[in-house]
Amino acid sequence: MKRVGSLIKVRPEYEERYIILHRNTFPGVLDRIRKSNIRNYSIFLLDGILFSYYEYVGQDFDADMKSIADSVTKDWWKLTDPMQEPLPTRKPGEWWAEMDQILCLENSPAITKERIGQVAEITPGKEENIIDILKNYPQDLEDVFNQEYFQNLNIFLKDGKLYFYYEYTGNDIEKSFNSISGNDKFVSFQKELRQYMVQKTDGPWQQMKEVFHTN
Repeated sequence: MKRVGSLIKVRPEYEERYIILHRNTFPGVLDRIRKSNIRNYSIFLLDGILFSYYEYVGQDFDADMKSIADSVTKDWWKLTDPMQEPLPTRKPGEWWAEMDQILCLENSPAITKERIGQVAEITPGKEENIIDILKNYPQDLEDVFNQEYFQNLNIFLKDGKLYFYYEYTGNDIEKSFNSISGNDKFVSFQKELRQYMVQKTDGPWQQMKEVFHTN
């Protein structure tokens, strides 16, 4: 399975309309997304930045991405494209700027009840430190996350920021957070990671709002 995280801006004057539109997505667009082998597609929003995450389950990614551009989806893009502003750091040919994935804990045995998108800013000049920590995370942390009902953890990197997508399968996410926050392995890992992240009032991670999702 290929997991894709990407970014684009939404123009401030269109933000509310963009959210309403995506809560009423054309059925034909949703059908085309599924036929193109895209699953579990979410879009999150914070401070004018849209963060999308999806899973590709097909065999020919390039062909399936081209197949998305049918007549119904092109009509959809006529509505959404003027609302968006591509990042200047996107690669040639990209509309949404694809990110580098630097962490994936892909165990997904349970039914998802909540999907979470978050963003954190890396201290300038410390990207390599962050990448090294995440790519060498303690393997037994997977068991810690699973025990507290967190699964399918994915962290992407773009323009000095980390974008975090994960799923919660339990019944009380606050209780699970409190429990995992008392785990010594998790605390040690977080402490190492946070020394290279910009600290906000409520910590380095900021919650994003989910504005779109497909099964």
